[in-house]
Amino acid sequence: MLVMMRLHRTTNLHAAAYVAARSEIGRSRNKKGVTMAGKNFCTTIATGLLFGACWAAAVQAADIQQLYLVRHAEKADSSKDPLLSACGQAQAAALATLLQHVQLPVLYHSGYQRTRQTAAASLKDGRKLQQYDAKDLPALAKALQSIGENALVVGHSNTTPQLATLLSKMAVPELAEQDYGRIYQLTRAGELWSLQVLQLPQPAECRP
Repeated sequence: MLVMMRLHRTTNLHAAAYVAARSEIGRSRNKKGVTMAGKNFCTTIATGLLFGACWAAAVQAADIQQLYLVRHAEKADSSKDPLLSACGQAQAAALATLLQHVQLPVLYHSGYQRTRQTAAASLKDGRKLQQYDAKDLPALAKALQSIGENALVVGHSNTTPQLATLLSKMAVPELAEQDYGRIYQLTRAGELWSLQVLQLPQPAECRP
């Protein structure tokens, strides 16, 4: 099942490669998805793992950069540096499944165990973990733009929306303490950025 919400923003962002990738997804869901008409840019909040495989194939065929910014999965407790709970481990595994077909050379995490553990769930051949300083987001944003490679960046409820705004120059939905599974997906074609906000469904381990 695919659930979506549209947030409109006036902008002149328009990337042919991005539109091509989105049209590929549109065919797989009866053309219900992102639309770009004139200067209206729609940010889509979507759920569904089928999206991952079909969309990744379309995106990787185009010469564009993909960044996935996520908050760490659910933590086990409120201690200073907790690990993930059983629910959090299932959330991290669901994220890994979604991104398994996407080329992601680097998985970034902050200096906390919960972000490293979330990122590590997506480790596989050809991917590596890299720690960043969550207190210096401008430096991270600059590095991500300079490298030009696809990446997963695992952060926190405050830093993840901030980084998305730094990169896209757009106002993005904030994260509440109870919000998990939201993905800020940034696409860059040349100097143009576009933004989608996706929502992973909660795993069975997280349901009451």
